[in-house]
Amino acid sequence: MEQERPEMRITSQPRYPERYYPYEPEDEINLLDYIIVLLKHKWLIIAMVLFAGMSAVYFSLRMPNIYRSEATIMPRKAEKSGDSATISLLRGMGSMATDLVGLGMGGSAEKFEILLKSRILTRRIVEKRKILPRLFREIWDPQKRTWMENPAPTLQDAYRGLMGMMTISRDRKSDALTIKFDHEDPYFARDIVDYYVTELSEMLREETLTDALENQRFLRMQLMRTSDVLMKEKIYAMLAREIEKETFARAQKYYSFQVLDPPIVPDLDKKVKPKRSMICILSVTVAFFVAVFLAFFIEYIRRLRTRETTERTTDLVPSSDPQNQDQ
Repeated sequence: MEQERPEMRITSQPRYPERYYPYEPEDEINLLDYIIVLLKHKWLIIAMVLFAGMSAVYFSLRMPNIYRSEATIMPRKAEKSGDSATISLLRGMGSMATDLVGLGMGGSAEKFEILLKSRILTRRIVEKRKILPRLFREIWDPQKRTWMENPAPTLQDAYRGLMGMMTISRDRKSDALTIKFDHEDPYFARDIVDYYVTELSEMLREETLTDALENQRFLRMQLMRTSDVLMKEKIYAMLAREIEKETFARAQKYYSFQVLDPPIVPDLDKKVKPKRSMICILSVTVAFFVAVFLAFFIEYIRRLRTRETTERTTDLVPSSDPQNQDQ
């Protein structure tokens, strides 16, 4: 008799390993779940996006237009003197004689940049031009000509306010300085840039004139003390150089630098900020992502509560195990 062969068991094991199945249904299900969540909370997303867009439009329209006026200056190149031998002979006469070179027309871009940001220059402008009422016009009563707040703005307040609206940039290759000032009033923006350029020139002019007059006094004293004819000729030449320096300092409109691009009043349609379209786009974009995050967070909390409720319900239902029922 033939022995009966055992029946072959049919298993549900796949013929090929799992790595040969590139398609996984779970990815599609997860993506579908995400889309369902977004559709479920679509009104929340739409409401937040609309609210953010309308708020951005409202507040951006209430923002005042800011205008910019700017000027570009460049230091003048110094004219060097050929009296270096004479200067070396006069080194023993005093420290002032060692600086008698050129006409004093040269300037340093680094020095100009430091002076433009200095408190002393701002103080000259504030005190000379009386700009505090224009700078803090929101708390100034033009009819009573008094401040509506006590204490009144000080020089430190003016310095912080001006520096917060001013930008000074320097081109390293050409040493050109650009002075920019932003303000709601285009005329005030132009005036402030012009004040800084003018007062910078006056400050440098006063410094040069003071040095030139002091050097002249020193050289005249040396003429009285020197009996050597050759040395007197050299001193006269240097004295003439100092007089020439003084003359140039008094004659030039802008001393020690030239204005390549003077400040002008910006056009009313040439505002620099606010960029209302950019504000609205950013507000809507941020609101959309926040709404999406909030939708997923709400869905997560809801599923978490549903799971907790299901677990509690399962614990309350009696067990259906037959052994427990027999007992």
